[in-house]
Amino acid sequence: MNIERRRQSAIRVRWSLLFWVAALWVLLPCLTAAQGLMGALNGTVHDASEAAIPGAVVSVSSPELIGGPTTRTSDDKGTFRFSELPPGDYVLEIQMPGFTNYHKDALRIPASATLFIAARMVVTGGANSIYVEGAGSGIDVRNPGFSTNFGSEYLRAIPTRRSNFLDYGRWAPFASPTSPTSGTTNTLSVAGSATNENQFLFDGTIITCSCNGVARVEPGIDFIQEIQIQSVGASAEYGYVQGAVINAVTKQGSNRLRYDASYYGQPAGLASRPVLFPLTAPKTGQSGYERVKFQDFTTGLGGPVVRDRAWFYAGYQHQRDSDSQPGTDPAFPRKYEQDKIFTKLTWKPAQSLQLDSSFHDEFWVNPDRPTYVTPWEAIVRPHGSTPALNFHLAHTLSPATYWDVRVGRYVFSRNEEPNTGSLTTPSHFDRVTGVTSGGPPRIGTLTIERTTAKATLNHYQPGFLGTDHQWKVGVQVERGEHRSRGFIPTGVRYNDDNGQPAEAVSSPPSNLGGVFVTGSAFATDAISVGPLTISAGVRFDHTRAFHQDLPALDPQGVETTQIIRGQGTLYTWNLWSPRLGVAAKLTGDGRTILRSSWGRFSQGVLTGELEPFHPGATATTTRSFVATTGDYTGTARVVDPKINLQLDPHMRAPHTDEFSIGVDREVGRHLALSAAYVRKDGANFIGWTDVGGQYREETRTLADGRSIPVFVLTNAPSARRFKLTNPPEYSLTYNGFVMAVEKRRSHGWQAFGSYTFSKAFGLLPSSGTTAAGAQASTISPPQPLTFGRDPNDLTNARGLLPNDRPHMFRVMGSVDVPRTGVTLAANLQYFSGKPWAATAQTGQLPQGDLRILIEPRGSRRMSSQSPLDVRVSRAFHFGDQRVELLVDVLNVLNDSAEEGLATDNLFSANFNRPTIFMDPRRVMFGVRLNLSR
Repeated sequence: MNIERRRQSAIRVRWSLLFWVAALWVLLPCLTAAQGLMGALNGTVHDASEAAIPGAVVSVSSPELIGGPTTRTSDDKGTFRFSELPPGDYVLEIQMPGFTNYHKDALRIPASATLFIAARMVVTGGANSIYVEGAGSGIDVRNPGFSTNFGSEYLRAIPTRRSNFLDYGRWAPFASPTSPTSGTTNTLSVAGSATNENQFLFDGTIITCSCNGVARVEPGIDFIQEIQIQSVGASAEYGYVQGAVINAVTKQGSNRLRYDASYYGQPAGLASRPVLFPLTAPKTGQSGYERVKFQDFTTGLGGPVVRDRAWFYAGYQHQRDSDSQPGTDPAFPRKYEQDKIFTKLTWKPAQSLQLDSSFHDEFWVNPDRPTYVTPWEAIVRPHGSTPALNFHLAHTLSPATYWDVRVGRYVFSRNEEPNTGSLTTPSHFDRVTGVTSGGPPRIGTLTIERTTAKATLNHYQPGFLGTDHQWKVGVQVERGEHRSRGFIPTGVRYNDDNGQPAEAVSSPPSNLGGVFVTGSAFATDAISVGPLTISAGVRFDHTRAFHQDLPALDPQGVETTQIIRGQGTLYTWNLWSPRLGVAAKLTGDGRTILRSSWGRFSQGVLTGELEPFHPGATATTTRSFVATTGDYTGTARVVDPKINLQLDPHMRAPHTDEFSIGVDREVGRHLALSAAYVRKDGANFIGWTDVGGQYREETRTLADGRSIPVFVLTNAPSARRFKLTNPPEYSLTYNGFVMAVEKRRSHGWQAFGSYTFSKAFGLLPSSGTTAAGAQASTISPPQPLTFGRDPNDLTNARGLLPNDRPHMFRVMGSVDVPRTGVTLAANLQYFSGKPWAATAQTGQLPQGDLRILIEPRGSRRMSSQSPLDVRVSRAFHFGDQRVELLVDVLNVLNDSAEEGLATDNLFSANFNRPTIFMDPRRVMFGVRLNLSR
């Protein structure tokens, strides 16, 4: 690969990105009306007899509110409203002649939440006013679904592994992580949905991968002010989502100049080694977990450019993380590297106009972990960068009306090379033992782009048809694309069976990709009828999927001047997504809320599902080993995408129908309790089926004497036609119940806890994955791309889904130890183990030797996991300056539960043998510096 060419290409991408967004910025004022980050505060002003008080002057103030305090006047019903409030802590003041002033401080307003305050004014008894502590709710009174917000008080206090912002997503009720502790496997299944069905937002702009649905931008965790997870009940504003909406809200500047810096390190000598495995021959001895290096330095600076008019924030993170697993050579560890930069400008050119713009980039190296079955030399070294831009313009026309526009774009670039640097060592994979040897089976490059423009108009209309209405209408345009080059380094890779040669697989280099363009419109109305808020909405998405033109590749995988012409429209989707929700205040003060929601949620186009059909796809040839010739001279089985693959032009979008009901109760001022039930039914999932092969059912006898059914191909392998469509067998059913409790910070302590009991059942494209595999409802990489092409894949595959965890328990909190300056914090989580099932090889069939589930999926589970992290910290204050020393003990219980298995082949010597474990107990020292003036 030409490094200089890649460097020049990256420079051109960045400059074109900057030019493109600058051009859009010039056009922004010409657009009409996007939101998602801001909170709101509603309330009423009454006297002691519950009579409304019109004309009261209501103001809110916060260090997060650029331009100073905002003021409203209560209307004839005594109501007031504040929209577009950035998340943070607020002070509420109400003044009215003849009444004592009303004061409420430490009012926490989360992102995208609407709080309600019932203020009761007291007639003054004299000339001097007094301040009284107000009543009111600290819970969202309008959201009909279930959401969780982790503000700065949690992000700063609770210990984490500092991997990425999705560490916080693992804290949320209903969230089942594929790996609870890994820094590299960060996918989440929320309320039963697949890991590719979430929508990830960065300051309200979509950062979801257009090809396979995972997060593609990972802001530094110290740049984040708040994490919002809408687990169920998202409004019609959000499309292309069947799981959670996860939004990372970043820090901004303020009227004070503030500087932050932190450093974290993990000494190798303070890492435990609870598991020891022998090294693979010819090496001798044994090894356990080795902490080679962990260093994390982050710094940030924010403050005013012009006081009350323009603020800035800038940050940088440098992280190096190297470790090795039991049974591997510690001289060749996994080396993870991250360098992240972030800048943000908050500008208020007029009292009614505000612009937020940010730029983020990350430069990374993120290889897989070597194990004793997949050694260092068999792994690729992926590295790349991800520049992302975000512009948000909001204009308040009146206290009842505002519009905003959001434009965002990211470019993800990934290049792979063998760890050894050699392209001449062939790769061998043993299907029985699960061992990979030699070089990596495939390497390549990947470029992903996603551009989003969204505009919304919000209007509050009281008394319309006898009720109050909060209207929101919007339009959105998106373009997502990916381009992927890949090739087998030596031109051929090999499959072995228990050390014996079995197959040779060859394929010329391929240059693939896919594009979608979506135009959307949505409308919502929050109708207030007394204590009841009815949230009704509908969304329409029109999406077109097609292929782009791409350069042809030479035999070494290098781009040539020849152009492969992409296909035109492959299919279009026209999707209607109705949503309906109810939030009812069961008590007048808004402290008890009944919530219920129903909605249809659909998957958008994932361009990875278009990849196999791109004209740049090349044929794959498989030849079996023949003992008599001593070579791979068996009959060739060829899968030619141009012949053997078909794309259903009438394929329908996968969808999930979701229902939830729950109750929230605020006990006192700082304690809130929640309980909720969620039901999901998914259908129309996309997968493979063979519409050309003809099969007869036979049986095969396994080594333990039992018989299993197999499907034997009776016509020629070349007659098979693998069609990507909506197989009728695919479905998802989820039932989940959660209880949660939060003690908001007061009197020196805070806590959050939840328990989730659930079951996720069905058949998805990932139902054939390994024990460590993620739950996915797409064939996009890195999922098993061929699952479902052979009917043997479906044997016993319906069952518990890969991220099903019946029991999930979480509790976290912090407490200040009186008269010591010491703070103790802890984060305990418990997860049931992931489900899996034993497999076997079918033996030679006309279509090949296949892996088949020999027991229902979910018949077995990996070990449960109980990570406990504890922090002891002490802050030292020097005027406005603050230095904090921290000691984190991660995995205090030294839980050594496995996270991966060598093989699920029941008749292998490596069956059920763990390969990857939770990182063991280790100590992390930290220091944080905060300066302000």
